[in-house]
Amino acid sequence: MARLRPLLVALLCAGCTATAADPEPAEFTGRDALSACPAEDLGQGEAVPAGALACLDAGRAGDGAELAVTRPTTEGDPITSWYRARPGVPGLEVFVDGSRDRFGTGDWLRLDCPAATSPDDVGDCTETVLG
Repeated sequence: MARLRPLLVALLCAGCTATAADPEPAEFTGRDALSACPAEDLGQGEAVPAGALACLDAGRAGDGAELAVTRPTTEGDPITSWYRARPGVPGLEVFVDGSRDRFGTGDWLRLDCPAATSPDDVGDCTETVLG
């Protein structure tokens, strides 16, 4: 039985991931501070609520605002995106934390979306993978 124990542990952990989450990249942690809108944790296919959109729009018209939205992937892994309406900058800047997506690349991304009108309509964006 003692020789079977390591095999049993290996089989039980076959689907386990033992890696720690990637640290947040410097581009994200060093971003300029904006007023925070209340964070949203959405279910599969849910749109960002009107109140959160109003908060982001108010920031666009003022000193800026940031809205954190967490949505599940098809498999249920959480992806958090920070939508940033910066003063004097058209559209939205978006940071995406893909580090908890077990079936994706695990990358952090920065998107510049100059034609974005809301988190649900970002238009064409320029994507940068962050390290």
